[in-house]
Amino acid sequence: MKVHHVLNHTSGLQNALSSLVQDNPMVLCDWEECLKRVAMVAPESEPGQQQLYHYLSYGWLCGGIIQHASKRKFQDILEEAMVHPLNVEGELYIGIPQGMIQPILFIFTISSLKFECNATYTLKKNSVESRLATLTLDTNDLNKLAEVSSPTSISSSSSPPMFQFDILAGLVPFFNTLNVRRAILPAANGHCSARALARYYAALLDGGVVPPPHSSLSQPPLGSHPHHPKDTTNKKYGGNKKDSKTNNLNDFKIFSSQKSKLHDSFLGIGDYENLVLPNGDFGLGFKRVCSKDGSLIGFGHSGLGGSTAYCDINNRFAISVTLNKLSFGSVTRDIIQFVCSELNIPVPEEYA
Repeated sequence: MKVHHVLNHTSGLQNALSSLVQDNPMVLCDWEECLKRVAMVAPESEPGQQQLYHYLSYGWLCGGIIQHASKRKFQDILEEAMVHPLNVEGELYIGIPQGMIQPILFIFTISSLKFECNATYTLKKNSVESRLATLTLDTNDLNKLAEVSSPTSISSSSSPPMFQFDILAGLVPFFNTLNVRRAILPAANGHCSARALARYYAALLDGGVVPPPHSSLSQPPLGSHPHHPKDTTNKKYGGNKKDSKTNNLNDFKIFSSQKSKLHDSFLGIGDYENLVLPNGDFGLGFKRVCSKDGSLIGFGHSGLGGSTAYCDINNRFAISVTLNKLSFGSVTRDIIQFVCSELNIPVPEEYA
């Protein structure tokens, strides 16, 4: 198995941790334990032969590779390579830092199983947790989902456990617990603002060049949120941390690769064509974004619940929509269609 198999969702490990969602979801909060479990799982198909979305295991596969190759913690790499240079401190986390003080017992149910864990709800002033939105359910969307009983529906018994109706309903209180919010679940618990995610995609769009500061109309100013990373050392990335916060942000790059090569790798074309499954939905690390006529226009990704982000390469356009009300795309579709129509740019096929 090669790294490109993981990035292209062809490693055959798409269900590597799926049983934990039902059997013992709290194990998902143990980063090292999950890395060990993924390493012990045999691929369900020959790597490179079948492209199936690695809806949960992808986070540990990529995070484990990054950690092993760099000999450093995943969250430290995220801080130094993305958060600080993009000036989105306090707005982008995978595993939020500690900031609560009074522990209580939280009980939740997934399917027919009941679980207990410790959580806290007394907030320290200006803590990260005090700014977090509570995950809720769009009951109208869920009711529509429950009415669908075709073999191909998301709620069918053939679907991965995480996408079945009763599992989804139980995951909402589970993901609201601090145990989960503080855990490292790269494919499942990213906490970010829409503008932070949009800045990330804008940087990818311009070959790694950090976007200029936002307008003063965007409040609060970038980088002004209290930020308490677990490791604030920044010696191994780009020299001086201060450089990423100067007024010359657009002169700073988070990648050294040539822009066209970077885009080709994300799309799985050109020199990278042989590393991806032909005509697949994914390039290397991202989902390919096509317009209604089937033309390839960019790359991005959508998350369970309706949040999304993508960029349109030719139009130099990047957008992110983040939701805390778990739905199945209707709100996101309306927003994307409206923005694209106002800018007179192609609407991605997914939202057409």
